[in-house]
Amino acid sequence: MNKIVLTTLLICLFLNVPCSSQEATTRKYFELENGLKVFLYERHNLPLVNVVVAVNFGSKDETEETNGLAHLLEHYILFRGTELRSGPEISKDIRRHGAYFNAHTGEDISLFEISIPSEYIDFALRNQKEILFNLKLTQEDLNEEKEVILEELSQVHDDPIKYATSLVYQNIFKIHTYCKPIYGKRETIEAITVDQMKEFYKKYFVASNCSMAIVGDSALGDMEKKVKAVFGDLKKEVFAAPQFEKASFLEKNVELEQEMDVSQAYLVIGMTGPDYNHPDQFAIDVLTEILGQGVNPLLNSVLRGRRDLVQTISMNYNSLKYGGVILLIFTLDPKNLSFAKSAAVDFLRKTRNENYSKEDFFGENQIYAFDYLGSAKNQLKFDLQLSQEISLSVAVSLARYMLLDENIIKGSYLENIEKLSSSDLRKAAGQYFSRGKYVIVSIIPKKKK
Repeated sequence: MNKIVLTTLLICLFLNVPCSSQEATTRKYFELENGLKVFLYERHNLPLVNVVVAVNFGSKDETEETNGLAHLLEHYILFRGTELRSGPEISKDIRRHGAYFNAHTGEDISLFEISIPSEYIDFALRNQKEILFNLKLTQEDLNEEKEVILEELSQVHDDPIKYATSLVYQNIFKIHTYCKPIYGKRETIEAITVDQMKEFYKKYFVASNCSMAIVGDSALGDMEKKVKAVFGDLKKEVFAAPQFEKASFLEKNVELEQEMDVSQAYLVIGMTGPDYNHPDQFAIDVLTEILGQGVNPLLNSVLRGRRDLVQTISMNYNSLKYGGVILLIFTLDPKNLSFAKSAAVDFLRKTRNENYSKEDFFGENQIYAFDYLGSAKNQLKFDLQLSQEISLSVAVSLARYMLLDENIIKGSYLENIEKLSSSDLRKAAGQYFSRGKYVIVSIIPKKKK
């Protein structure tokens, strides 16, 4: 699913749709005077509180010379020290409070999350404030963290799917800021200095460039008081976030083949997708479910039917603020690579003519037709409901939403999904799948010498 969670109240707050009085007493959005965006969601399904801070800073904000700095800085924040505590002291405190602690870097934003027993919410808030806004940067710690990142980079290059996916992104966004790999490149990581880190940290890690979502077992009023007490004294700084052009469609086919130390082949096909705020995102979510994710995805009949060309199929869609990527990922026998590639591309080109709903058939033919559209809608409803049961996922989605949403689309996620017709799917398929422009990356076993 493109947007993991869009809760009812989030739509109420940002799109001015009336919400129930019960919802209004358990959820609240506000901004501190320093510009920090805050969303609070009281829920008592588990005795935990989840705090997620999102920073509007990712690989999009790097230059060619600093590529990888955002990921390096995220690691440094997570594992190194502040002006008040050393890295080992922070880790010890985290374990002592029984917390789950993690961070993630993306093209658009960096996320810092902590899940903790609800009685320790004060510690969680103070800890996140300290590591994010009171960091101590030293060349010695930076050098040590570089070694960790370089090892991760080697692991990415040894992982056929991660490596192929990275190549797809670099080529789909070849003339856009998203072309830079999140993990960076070895030579740029090695060259990054502590002064460069300080420059980026000082510029982007300010309250007005961040959002925070707190979801969990704590009274709404108490959460609000604690947030204001802990984060309210952060300095108010005017921050003008850099703006970028929307990514354009891929203009020509790109085919790459790479030998790796693998026993089977991997095929990754990438296409340009709609951005985070584009109305086509809903049709692409449904098409992704129908073609490559559902109980009986259409790609199964094409590639895993009588011809048995592939062993596994997966499909996903990642929407970014300024663009999107649709990925098909296959594992297969190397001898089937050429046939699978042709069959997949041929199928994608024909998706603009598929019958996705029973409404596309007439008379008694409707009785025997499979309703792919209805099935996909039901599965997406179920997935959304399931994701809302995981409070950390809800907090992550809310934090991302506050930074990425541009208030363009009206109505809730499910309302927009429900409106879709088979004609809408064919139109979107023609726009994104049938254009005939793909990045195709093949990973094959090394040839024996």
